[in-house]
Amino acid sequence: MTFAYWDIADGAADLHEHGHEQEEVWHIIEGEIALTVEGEERRLRPGMAAIVPSNAHHSARVLGPCRALVADYPLRPNLPGGGN
Repeated sequence: MTFAYWDIADGAADLHEHGHEQEEVWHIIEGEIALTVEGEERRLRPGMAAIVPSNAHHSARVLGPCRALVADYPLRPNLPGGGN
């Protein structure tokens, strides 16, 4: 698994639509973000989580400062700091 803490600043660029073989879970710690999975947008607030299925097209729209824990399975070695 790969775990990443994302500290997203107000005014940060949105996360472009993409897909990957890993299943992904977004858990929001602070703030709010709009996560779109296969064309369906959900606003996530603190304590909420969303699952992105394997190979699903998804993107994120920044709504302000936000902190999130994002977990991918299996390992995503191509992420910065992903390694083995």
